[in-house]
Amino acid sequence: MSTDKVSIVPVKLEAIQTTSSGRTPAKPICVIQANHLKISFYPDVKNYVIQTVIKELRNHDS
Repeated sequence: MSTDKVSIVPVKLEAIQTTSSGRTPAKPICVIQANHLKISFYPDVKNYVIQTVIKELRNHDS
């Protein structure tokens, strides 16, 4: 059994909405597709968030 400490991070997903000023939604800077899911990262995302998601995907892939 693994003795690694596991942290659960709450995440709130929101629909992309355009503003009344006519701005278009930001385009993703990184998209990860695996089996039944698609994860998109947008500008200003912190590097540690991307690294954590990739690490979790690799851990659950085996």
